[in-house]
Amino acid sequence: MRRAFDLLSLLSDGAEHAGAELAEALGVTRAAVWHQVAQLREQGLTIAASRGHGYRLPGGFEALSAEAISTQLGAAARDVLSIDTVTLTDSTNERLLAALNDGDIHGRVLLAEHQTAGRGRRGDRWISPPGSGLCLSLGWRFDQPPATFSALSLVVGMAITESLRELGVSSAMLKWPNDILCDGGKLAGILIEMRAEAGGPCRTVIGIGINVAMSAEARAQINQPVQDFVHASGHGVSRNRLAAVLLSALARTLPQFGRDGFAVFRDDWRRYDALVDTQVKLELPNRIVEGIARGVDEHGALIIEHDGRRETFVSGHLSRA
Repeated sequence: MRRAFDLLSLLSDGAEHAGAELAEALGVTRAAVWHQVAQLREQGLTIAASRGHGYRLPGGFEALSAEAISTQLGAAARDVLSIDTVTLTDSTNERLLAALNDGDIHGRVLLAEHQTAGRGRRGDRWISPPGSGLCLSLGWRFDQPPATFSALSLVVGMAITESLRELGVSSAMLKWPNDILCDGGKLAGILIEMRAEAGGPCRTVIGIGINVAMSAEARAQINQPVQDFVHASGHGVSRNRLAAVLLSALARTLPQFGRDGFAVFRDDWRRYDALVDTQVKLELPNRIVEGIARGVDEHGALIIEHDGRRETFVSGHLSRA
């Protein structure tokens, strides 16, 4: 797969390149070029091919760049974040969790062009072909976690939603506890993993995946409605710019959450809540609850009105009924 990324780099300009030209540049046979094209297509990339003309990547490809992201960060983010990019990894979350054994990961950001084992909540596979999305993880330490620490995913979701809206996705909304929706499809997701000590600091790895420009082939591999930035906004976006805006928002939001907890964010959450006051279904390990979603409480727990009463929930799979 790494050799396929070398080919992707050559096709990044969006122009047509003859198979012989690509083979010479890569030092391989034309058959090997065809094999690498097939690998990229299997990952969900659309690569056009025509006899006698060669291969073309419609729309081109912008590589992730730590330098390009860093130069666009806000002041608060520049002071605390350290950014790295990799072409290929199993999971950005797993890499940062492993790095905990070697020291502090506070403020470390890892972005990957492609993950072989990217994960979503509930163990679902996160599908994001190279160049089609933004896959990153951020390490963050809370020395004194707030009492409402369980609402961390909600606060991160708000930072993502506001960043997307700033860049042109005006209809981005939140679905408890960790999805960002737009026009009925999933636009982004969050996976938070943590290591905590009793009475001590909590070290977290915040994983974020955002669909930027998903091909029809990639959408076909996903078993739920999907949305991406390009279709939602009607225009393209630099992934490096998107990363910088998002990381700047997180660098402002996470310290505030650490100081003040969820209470200061609750009203904004309701403003972006995609399911508030609608009929919903919550799937739990031992039962299914159906009722009207009434937002979240001061701790970020979901409130559902059913059977003449209101009940709060801290976990479960939520959907429209």
